[in-house]
Amino acid sequence: MASIIVSGSMLRHPLAGNVAACMQYVVGLHLLGHDVVYVEDKGWPESCYDPRTATVGDFPREGLALVRDLLRRNRVDVPVAWVDAEAGLVEGMVWPQLRERLASASLLLDIGGVFGLEERTLAGCRALVDVEPLFTQTERFLGDADYDVHFSYGVNIGRPWCGVPTGGIDWLPTVPPIVPQLWKAPPPSADAPLTTVADWMAYRGAEHGGAWYGQDGAVEGLLELPARVGSTLELALSGESERVNARLNAAGWVLRDADEITASLATYRSYIRRSQGEFSVAKPAYAATRSGWFSGRSACYLAAGRPVIVQDTGQGEWLETGLGVLTFDGAEGAARAVERVGRELRVQSLAARAVAREVFHYGVVLDRLLERAMPRRLRAVA
Repeated sequence: MASIIVSGSMLRHPLAGNVAACMQYVVGLHLLGHDVVYVEDKGWPESCYDPRTATVGDFPREGLALVRDLLRRNRVDVPVAWVDAEAGLVEGMVWPQLRERLASASLLLDIGGVFGLEERTLAGCRALVDVEPLFTQTERFLGDADYDVHFSYGVNIGRPWCGVPTGGIDWLPTVPPIVPQLWKAPPPSADAPLTTVADWMAYRGAEHGGAWYGQDGAVEGLLELPARVGSTLELALSGESERVNARLNAAGWVLRDADEITASLATYRSYIRRSQGEFSVAKPAYAATRSGWFSGRSACYLAAGRPVIVQDTGQGEWLETGLGVLTFDGAEGAARAVERVGRELRVQSLAARAVAREVFHYGVVLDRLLERAMPRRLRAVA
């Protein structure tokens, strides 16, 4: 058993996507028998978002209540702490206790690189999990020496065909872990829509190698897809402009408000369960660089037995596609994939669960991550 500190952003920003991403590390490590503590620090002024009131502030009252309630209802006994170092505030444990937990931790697992507390250096090994390939490497951590180990959802980073720069860092491949029992669902209905959830303006974009990678244009070549297929295509979006909404509506896409769907993990799970599967485009940066990125959201669809149709980011270099996971590059490939899922829904649903179990299960993902992280630290000490 290892003592592990996990940090992410589900207290600051307790929308379902963030909560699902971080929670499955916490629950998965706990189920594997490790001694886990979850910690976040304030980081910057007004870093905390309250989805009930759509306001920001300096204390994650809503996030703390939500996360603790989720852990309690899932019978997961993991302490949750919040730190505002500038104000001298620690919520969830007293400061000497938190410092002791950091000092005795075998591993600090920083999901997204958002844990800035100075005392993080007390942990035996510090590991970054990069969930935003290219954006991370070009903007925040290039040449950063504060981590002992660097993992990335950009599974292909370092390979000759991948356009994401390494910055001299050995980026180890990893994928989002899934706790299957959180996503139990009946088989999908053939009458249900293919859906996804996305924040249209999640990133302002990034420049690399003379190219600009923004969000605009992600679905330009697919606008007319609803008219070409028999399935309903539904997008739950936030951050999009009225112009984007009008174009998508005119082309036959069904639009939903992502803020309503991501308001809680319960509404998020319900949305996935009522879907036939997922249809999703990737951010241009992920696809153009052949990063191999795979979404944690898509992994949740798989665990619920929902096949996913996703844009080709180079996943085929490490993941077998065609059953459970179908990739496309362009409108023709997308239309073929949608029609195939409609014809083979039962087979594709069973295959989706198999992929979730064999590739994304927390036991597979987290055991491999720990094997790669902590022995490196032990060898360095020896």
